[in-house]
Amino acid sequence: MSKHFCKVGKIKINSNKIISLKEIEKRIHNFVDDISKVEFPKDVHEAI
Repeated sequence: MSKHFCKVGKIKINSNKIISLKEIEKRIHNFVDDISKVEFPKDVHEAI
């Protein structure tokens, strides 16, 4: 088999996309806040 398309050991982490733990915590907190503001009907099947 040809090793032409093999990427094992050749993939490197993009250091620009690494997110700090504080940034992840902030994103999760914002997401939870946004979800808590959504109003759902009492019966979820009513909306369908």
